[in-house]
Amino acid sequence: MIKFIKMLSFALFMAVSFISCSEEPEDSTGSITGYVTERNNGTEPLSGVTVTISSTGQSATTGNDGHYMFANLQPGNYSLQFSKSGYTTTTRNVLVVAGVEFKADVQLERRNETAEITINPSSLNFGTTQTDMSVTIRNNGNATAEWSIDLGNNPWLSASQLGGSIQANRTQSITFSVDRNYLSEIRTVVVNLQAFGNSYPITISCAPRNTASNMIIEPSVLNFGSEATQQTFTIRNTGTSVLTWHASGITNPALSLSATQGTVAGGGNTVVIATIDRSLISGETISTFVISDGVKDETITVNINKNPDTNPDDPQNPGGIVVKTGLLVYFPFNGNFDDISGNDVYGYGSPEPTFADDGVVSGTKAAKFSKTEQSSFIVSDGLVDSRSMSICFWAKGISEGNIFYVTSSNKNDGGEEMMSFTYRDGHLKYVISRYYNHYGFSNAGNFSHASIEDDKWHHISLVSDFNKTSYGNATTLLYIDGRLMDTITESINPFSEGEPSNAHYGTGTKFILGGKNVPNMQIANLRVYDARLLSAQEIKEIYNAQQ
Repeated sequence: MIKFIKMLSFALFMAVSFISCSEEPEDSTGSITGYVTERNNGTEPLSGVTVTISSTGQSATTGNDGHYMFANLQPGNYSLQFSKSGYTTTTRNVLVVAGVEFKADVQLERRNETAEITINPSSLNFGTTQTDMSVTIRNNGNATAEWSIDLGNNPWLSASQLGGSIQANRTQSITFSVDRNYLSEIRTVVVNLQAFGNSYPITISCAPRNTASNMIIEPSVLNFGSEATQQTFTIRNTGTSVLTWHASGITNPALSLSATQGTVAGGGNTVVIATIDRSLISGETISTFVISDGVKDETITVNINKNPDTNPDDPQNPGGIVVKTGLLVYFPFNGNFDDISGNDVYGYGSPEPTFADDGVVSGTKAAKFSKTEQSSFIVSDGLVDSRSMSICFWAKGISEGNIFYVTSSNKNDGGEEMMSFTYRDGHLKYVISRYYNHYGFSNAGNFSHASIEDDKWHHISLVSDFNKTSYGNATTLLYIDGRLMDTITESINPFSEGEPSNAHYGTGTKFILGGKNVPNMQIANLRVYDARLLSAQEIKEIYNAQQ
């Protein structure tokens, strides 16, 4: 009996255990699954879409069929983010329930992508000494751009990288290098940067080291007067190797050249005929163009007068003015603030300087500036903010202070003041950049020159160029009484000059003679040539004419 009872108990235990093990456990998690397709083509699956659960960081990537899945998720609310390059990112909120597979299909919309590329600078001139020069590319668009450069069949030219990608609103630098061992003559090539289906040209010029060609242009001024229709200039090569030249910057529609490019053998010359169509001339015009051999640029000034009659006493047509070519303004300050250059540039006093009777020439007047009154003469133009300029005037009795300065539309680097000409500690100073005017003024722009503290009239001239005499530098010559006194240079970033928000040249809003911290001084015969570098002979001519 006892044995029977034991067997019955064992049988019941096994039956209960069998029943318990046969029951399926309750599922405590859920899952999310779905397909990602393109909105404009709902049946086209999108592969490579990254699906991310924001709260946990879990991610999955769709396959070729556009499918994704997250399994074994705890019940609750989840936010899914769907992203793929070239498509607008989309977010989907999902409620996960235990034991339920939630299906979340999503469509992504293709993003309208643009890449606007700018290159600064767009041309490089290595001359005879530079070996490495850089450009900066900027993507102003809203999408990453793949770019590449084709250097062509130019073994003398290489680049730090020939391709890459640049994100939206980012910049990259490309450094170009030249190997002059491959050069026997001056080369100018155009390489193209390809990006987003567009082509962006970069002009690169280089001359062999110690090039034996040397270009001289004679004359540098073509004066057509009131009747002539043709003038000639000669391009001379005083070196021994072939000189290759080209003309650029011809903006006057009335002007044409018999040739705009060519070569000149060593020791030879070529004559170019300049012709004007007077039917296109409505009045006096002054323009320039450039002849370049890849090493240096020479500017030729073209002066055309429509009216054959001149009268030295007529301020609108002052035939008695010497060195009139390229003259932008001429303020004699002979009892008024009139400009007699013929360009009728307006200037005013604020507060007005007075007029002294002891001008440069007997019987003339001069503007008299007072340190106490803070007198100034203002022109609403930069006047001297061009890359090639000359300014000259007569001065007497200058004490320490600002002779003139220019205000810029840009106010970074410490302020708006730039191109200041001052007298400090017995020396004239010319400081161009806003940075040096505000942070490094004491060590910048100091000229060495003869004394001007004898209370006599002195003729003062500044001739300044940027990037012409020396790359990356402004070079300024000081003349006093027709004699060269000193030459100074100031480093200015040529790449920044290509950026409107950082540039100095072309950003002037006012030219102020005197103004704040004005010295006691008398000024007469203020001239500005805004696109021309006066020669030493021309400065001497102005000085001798007492103009």
